Amino acid sequence: MAEVHTYTVTEMNRLIKNLVEGSGLVANVQVRGEISNFKRYPSGHCYFSLKDENGVLKCVMFQRQARQLIKYPVNGDTVLAIGHIGIYERDGVYQLYTDMLIEEGIGSLMQAYEKLKSKLEAEGLFAAERKKAIPAHPRTVGIITSPAGAAVRDVIIVSRRRNPGVKLLLYPVQVQGKAAAGDIAHAIRFMNRHQLADVLIVGRGGGSMEDLWAFNEEIVVRAIAASVIPVISSVGHETDFTLSDFAADQRAATPSQAAELAVEDTRLLRRQVVDKKQRLTLAMNRMLQQRTETLQRLMRSRMLQDPLRITDRAEERLDKALMKLQQTLPRRLENRELRLQQAMKALQRPEKLLLEPERRVRQALRMLQHPEHLLTKPEQRLATAQKTLDKQKTLWEPFEMKFQSTWNALITLAKDLTASQDQQLLLLAAHLDAVSPLKILGRGYSFTSNEQGKIIKSVNDVHWGEEIRTRLQDGEICSVVQEVIPRTENSKPVN
Repeated sequence: MAEVHTYTVTEMNRLIKNLVEGSGLVANVQVRGEISNFKRYPSGHCYFSLKDENGVLKCVMFQRQARQLIKYPVNGDTVLAIGHIGIYERDGVYQLYTDMLIEEGIGSLMQAYEKLKSKLEAEGLFAAERKKAIPAHPRTVGIITSPAGAAVRDVIIVSRRRNPGVKLLLYPVQVQGKAAAGDIAHAIRFMNRHQLADVLIVGRGGGSMEDLWAFNEEIVVRAIAASVIPVISSVGHETDFTLSDFAADQRAATPSQAAELAVEDTRLLRRQVVDKKQRLTLAMNRMLQQRTETLQRLMRSRMLQDPLRITDRAEERLDKALMKLQQTLPRRLENRELRLQQAMKALQRPEKLLLEPERRVRQALRMLQHPEHLLTKPEQRLATAQKTLDKQKTLWEPFEMKFQSTWNALITLAKDLTASQDQQLLLLAAHLDAVSPLKILGRGYSFTSNEQGKIIKSVNDVHWGEEIRTRLQDGEICSVVQEVIPRTENSKPVN
């Protein structure tokens, strides 16, 4: 019997790798399948699986090939993968090293997902107005998930930390496989029928699209939508969205977050109670202080310290009013009585009341019989006024003559002053013209100024390269200083 060679694990993996890759049978293959568990890492490498009804093939696409993709595929896409089969020697697994991905359309699962989503959305099962509020202080939280998964453990840990007094009721179900959808829907209906909880957490941990598919089944979505008890959906990871998430009253990214949404934090409640107690105490103390200050102010008031003083003042005012009334009332009565007596006397002889009006009427009739008498007094007044006016005119004539004489003298004086000032102005103008720089320029002289218009009086007023202007009688000369020669004591001006 031939001796059997013993291999190490590494040797065996290398042997299989050499046999597979060296055969050339899988050096260039095309595989059609549905994308599952697609992940792109920061390095740029992409890892995913291709699956069909009966099998799964692991695949890898390195960063250099992945850069050629027009768009990255998503789970559920049906693609044609082109590459070669290789053995990953360390783990002893074979995988398709993908060079190219050609998308062939949305996979059957995604088609079913989109079709059912459109149908249920049209029925209004995902409408916001159907959503129920999550109770703030639940006593019992129902958990519908697998008892063996990590999801139930996370919910229990978070719930116990936040509020140990909340009752947790687990209804164990299958969350994967053909029977999972019916199992989950039955649990939701059972919890509602017997009103076993105040809020339900329905979900599971992460997985591929086919692993989470039970939560996309119509029977589960309709059971969640029909639930009287508010439902929190927590299926997969944050990037996973199932139809159960859309039908639930609230979605949680993870089971731990679902527990945080369902169970109130007693530590936060205690802080709120302490805060409200402090605020209430401050408000009561402030109100008590205000009431105490008001009471003390009232106690210090004169009304409470000496209440009889108020009645004394009122009695004093009443006495003064009575005294004033006693003083004025007899006088008023006496005046009224006197006027009454006079009226009584007048009524005893009523003919006297008509004597004065009758006398005035007779006088007016006499004046109307001789109307010329009515004009006598106005004519006399007019004559008197004319005499006064004539007298005033006689007195005014000397003043008028004196005013005219004075006016004529002022006119003559003004003319003389004007002539004298005109003569003086002519003399000043002639003198100004004689000393004018322009007049001097006319005799062949000039003056020079710098760029700012300042007259240059000394060689120290200019420097080399400065522009200067020389003013002549008929214009200006612009020049640049090339040299500055100061005059010394022994030098003589150049003639």
